[in-house]
Amino acid sequence: MREVIDAFVSSCFVHFRKPDKDIFNIALDISQSSPRQVAYIDDRRLFVEVASGLGINGIQHTDYSSTKRKLNEMGLIYEVKNN
Repeated sequence: MREVIDAFVSSCFVHFRKPDKDIFNIALDISQSSPRQVAYIDDRRLFVEVASGLGINGIQHTDYSSTKRKLNEMGLIYEVKNN
């Protein structure tokens, strides 16, 4: 995961949980990114909607191929390396 993710925000450390908007704002602050520079992927629609409401590019994960397609549409392609 560290190959594609710059930072992790754990609710147990920041004392906010999704779908609280503050956890998304903390992640934006930590990454020093604007919402449009961020892709948020989750399988729960509510969490994606909250993130999208803040201007974050949200993807609801339903399967590998559709998530990969949506990342490709955003210009963010990640190929899994075989070990």
